[in-house]
Amino acid sequence: MKAEMISKVLILDQGNPVAEQLLAKASELFGGSAEYILLKAHKTHNIALQMMEQTIRQEQPELVLIGATALGEEIAPALGVRLRTGVTAHCVDIRINAEGRLTFMIPAFGGRAIGEIFVPDAKAGRPAIATVKPGIFRAPAGSEHDSAPAPRVRVIDIDAMAADGEILEGSKTQGSFRLAQITPKERSVGDIGEADLIVCGGYGLGSEGAWHKLQKLADSLGGAAACTRAALDAGWGCEEDTMIGTSGRAVSPKVYLGLGISGAAHHTCGIGGAETIISINTDTDAEAFASSDYKGVFDAEQLIDALLDQIE
Repeated sequence: MKAEMISKVLILDQGNPVAEQLLAKASELFGGSAEYILLKAHKTHNIALQMMEQTIRQEQPELVLIGATALGEEIAPALGVRLRTGVTAHCVDIRINAEGRLTFMIPAFGGRAIGEIFVPDAKAGRPAIATVKPGIFRAPAGSEHDSAPAPRVRVIDIDAMAADGEILEGSKTQGSFRLAQITPKERSVGDIGEADLIVCGGYGLGSEGAWHKLQKLADSLGGAAACTRAALDAGWGCEEDTMIGTSGRAVSPKVYLGLGISGAAHHTCGIGGAETIISINTDTDAEAFASSDYKGVFDAEQLIDALLDQIE
């Protein structure tokens, strides 16, 4: 699809920062030439899905952007089937290429490369659909946002429609389900989504003992400890919600310190929002160095020990 064809963008607003991030990216790509619709989602999956489909058929957008949350990851493929259109999951970027085509960027070949996905048959009412993890894009800073022309944004509130009795009867049919309860998980470490400093360990740390030292270092520096998929799978005591990458979380700290991380694309796409990236690896040709502001060729555990000695 040519980017010039896009006159209306619908964004699912799930009540978290990802909607603002998606709006910022869309307005960066299309500016004032497009209208933007924020559809505020109901917590109930089947109602949100039904109202998304109804709104798309009524509003006829050419592009739909959805945060890759638990709700978004269920709604997006279902919409793709109902609307008979393409869905690109877990985009790490959205671009307009040299030919003026809207291009969705996703990790490919096990994260060793970034692939380009096109939805050539997308059109009004049969939009291209893309999901993006929270944190991949940044909302504009206040000063930048204030100086830029405000995009045309219209809000449709599903909750208000439900209160007015406008939700379709189909949402109450047999086989539907509703959210009964949310039980927050207690985290034993700092939240990497809010930390200004993240110390992240990869399989190159070498052991569970080294991972625990990394956690201690992160705590001592007032930051949060994070890990790669390989470190998590090694069973060293990392937690699922501390994993960064396409199958984990995207982060935007002021400083990211990566220790023993190879630098595969499926991890580095999750740290694109970091202001400063520091990578430590024994391999002088580590891929991580290509996306780093500073690099050091050291043994990760020995460096952690040296830093802890200085702090203590």
